[in-house]
Amino acid sequence: MMLLTGCEQDSTLEVPHTFVTESPSVSPEPTATASPVPSQSVQPSSTPAASPMKEPAGFETGLPKEEAVVAESKKQTKKSELKPIYSVGKGKVAITIDDGPTKYTAELLKVLREQNTHVTFFFLGQNAAAFPQSVTEAVYDGHEIGYHSDTHPQMTQMTYDAQNLEFNSGLSKLVKLDKQPVTLFRPPYGAYNNDTKLVTEEHHMQMVLWNEDPQDWATNDPSQVVKSVLAQVESGSIIVMHDHPSTIAALPGIIKGIRSKGYTLVTVTH
Repeated sequence: MMLLTGCEQDSTLEVPHTFVTESPSVSPEPTATASPVPSQSVQPSSTPAASPMKEPAGFETGLPKEEAVVAESKKQTKKSELKPIYSVGKGKVAITIDDGPTKYTAELLKVLREQNTHVTFFFLGQNAAAFPQSVTEAVYDGHEIGYHSDTHPQMTQMTYDAQNLEFNSGLSKLVKLDKQPVTLFRPPYGAYNNDTKLVTEEHHMQMVLWNEDPQDWATNDPSQVVKSVLAQVESGSIIVMHDHPSTIAALPGIIKGIRSKGYTLVTVTH
């Protein structure tokens, strides 16, 4: 089970301490977190929350590289070969935005238009149903749309069947609005196990994680968000951010700063 930071939700989950290492294939680039990051090159978040979901207590900062030993569904004996994506190509940086759409998404899209920048959104099914116009607007503007579950649960605490039900429930809401195949999935909290990977594969999707986490959800100070992003960003970075007011205010400075370093802003698969 992979455990990553990057989403907010009130809960008190314990993280298992027994690990086995899984080695993602090396990609053109890790990002600027303090420790080396596995990477894989890319070929080619009821009522919505007004702010990103808080990560559970006990989660580590950065990008853990181990998959925890957890109880799997007895029905599933197949070992998934799915390799999560952690980075994009050399000289490129991808901004990804989780947990939307929310009441702030329209303003976020306006800022992105002004900056002539495309991002990859990881939308929640329940929020897509509540803010359908924001989904269609994001598609119209040319942003890449990924899936972030229906209700933002801790999927590694669920059976295979429960994960599959959660996956199907929200995906149907999103595809109805996107009107095109959704091929990218980011598990809530970046936490996954073999069942999560199997469900992702069975839906013909790629799992996308990240290698830069500025923890934008933890501050209301846009300047701090800008500083954190630019201190970490490297060639190939996939930056995890959230549909949150301070993030929106920080985006112009982030975008300009990344470009000033000579990097090209892309979506995850382009």
